[in-house]
Amino acid sequence: MKTLTFLSTFVATALAAPATSPAHSLSERTFECPSNSAQPDGKLPAGSISTSALIQISTKQPDKAFPNSNWAKVTPNDYCTIFNLDLPVAATQGKICNLVFDFPSFQQAPGQFVFNGPGHFNFTGYAIGVGAVSGVTTYKNQPAPGPSPPNPPPVMTPGNSYIVNSAPCGIPSDVPGCVTVSGSLCSKDTTFLFEQSDKFCPLGFYVVFTDDPSA
Repeated sequence: MKTLTFLSTFVATALAAPATSPAHSLSERTFECPSNSAQPDGKLPAGSISTSALIQISTKQPDKAFPNSNWAKVTPNDYCTIFNLDLPVAATQGKICNLVFDFPSFQQAPGQFVFNGPGHFNFTGYAIGVGAVSGVTTYKNQPAPGPSPPNPPPVMTPGNSYIVNSAPCGIPSDVPGCVTVSGSLCSKDTTFLFEQSDKFCPLGFYVVFTDDPSA
């Protein structure tokens, strides 16, 4: 109940943004979204992969298993969120896998996130092929460890788009179906709740494919 109250209060605060002009509803507005080298126009290229799961874990409730959610939750030294992305193997061949975090401003993603703090985050990577499981994964029972991004952004704040990691996908072509990649987002000093969505500007974790010049 406390968690639901906490979330409702923050979401209500975010929704209290100034109303748009009657002549232009939010769905009709054109947003100039934050960009990065993999998203030069700030939009998601065709074939980009969104999260298949967002599952919270809590250091203060280490045995509690949370369900999958559209909302990620990060709080100082407590809640983290594990994100899964399922990559179609065929789509990864000859490509660079860019793990991006799109973080538009409040105006570019109205009502879709709450942010309070300096924006320092920790990224932890898990083993390729495993991810969080709804109702099973806990802080004490996280996915097997794997490589973490070597040079993640030291600070993330609204109004920007970040490449968390960029490397050749490197998935053998004979692997069937999809391969899950996953990681967790935590913070020691920042509260951050967000809805993974591309309703307006993209918000959240995505894998964006670009051509591998060495392939």
